[in-house]
Amino acid sequence: MIYAISNSLLYVCFAIVIGICLLSLVPEDKKPKLVLPKKWLAGSVLCIPVLAIIPVLDLAFSVNGYREEFILASFFYVLQHIEAGRAWTALLFFSIIFLVLIWMMCKQLSSSNVYLFGLLLAFGMIVTQGVVGHSANMGSYPGATSHILHLLAVSCWVGALFVVSWFSNNDDNWHHFIDWFTPVAFTCVITVSFSGVFMTFFLTESIFNSWMLTYGQALLLKHLLFIPLLVFASINGFFIRKKIKQMPNLSPRRWWRAESIIILTIFVVTGFMSEQEPPHNIAHTLNREDSSVLFQSLVSFPIGPDTELFFQPDWLSLIFLVVGIVFLLLVIYAFNQGFSPIGAVISGILAVSSMYLGIINNVEPEFRMEALQETVSYGVLFFNRKVNPVFPKHIES
Repeated sequence: MIYAISNSLLYVCFAIVIGICLLSLVPEDKKPKLVLPKKWLAGSVLCIPVLAIIPVLDLAFSVNGYREEFILASFFYVLQHIEAGRAWTALLFFSIIFLVLIWMMCKQLSSSNVYLFGLLLAFGMIVTQGVVGHSANMGSYPGATSHILHLLAVSCWVGALFVVSWFSNNDDNWHHFIDWFTPVAFTCVITVSFSGVFMTFFLTESIFNSWMLTYGQALLLKHLLFIPLLVFASINGFFIRKKIKQMPNLSPRRWWRAESIIILTIFVVTGFMSEQEPPHNIAHTLNREDSSVLFQSLVSFPIGPDTELFFQPDWLSLIFLVVGIVFLLLVIYAFNQGFSPIGAVISGILAVSSMYLGIINNVEPEFRMEALQETVSYGVLFFNRKVNPVFPKHIES
């Protein structure tokens, strides 16, 4: 559980750092007035190596079990000889330089150049995480590249969203901000989508069969949470754009904060996934550990290494899926009617829950079909023996 919390906070820190640096380079007339305390930037930069050290310490304790030395010696061994340790050392180096830059900003040096250099440092910090992720371990350079692009796009999109929605103190220039941020966010969403699909090929042997595992269940929830996130992004990027042109004093901050809540939920799920083994060999994993407790509680068939899943739609599953779509439409309806975005967030979560139940209710095991075929074969064999007693001798010959 500690990995889920630390990785979730790590993603938030990356987003805040890149969001602050990115928006600091934008002209004042292209964004709302922002209050960006340097302590938030410094604190986020400082937290990144602290949060990222947790898996390194876990690795050091594992190595120490095979070495007759103090834990500190094992920790330095990990930093010198294991890729995860070397990546964390580079991350710490980038963080120290970034903190020096923040100190230079306090000395009233050229802040724009400092923020630009800070973006380059933040990119380097993201690279250190991308080269040691699951995708890099299983997909080598293509996997590492997709992970880096994924994390970079998320940080740019979410970072600007977090900073503007929580650190702006007036409603000026919203329409100018949305004019340039909407295509940027759209580009980031496309990058996140394609890189996410690309990483799935490296990490997952079969998307459907992975749902039997805890990792697959978390991946399914993450994909479903992305659907209401796209609805909120469409509202904040397109629908609200028209309203602001009609009502220049309209503040979209509440809806942007609602979108950030959905994003935080996805961060938590993603952080939880980092604790689980990716389903690159599902049968082997099911031989060593139990299937997902959540999945077991929702299906009525036994799960084993030879189980194959397939879709068998029925009326109940279709009803769940339709109800999920209705909840998504209620999100748009709440915006058009000027209702509180809190109700829209609840509708989005209910949509995810309903679609999840609809999908899981669709799932049937493949071994049931094999058992049916085997039963039919035995029935035919029994019938032939009754009709033609010579049949068994013919089989033996």
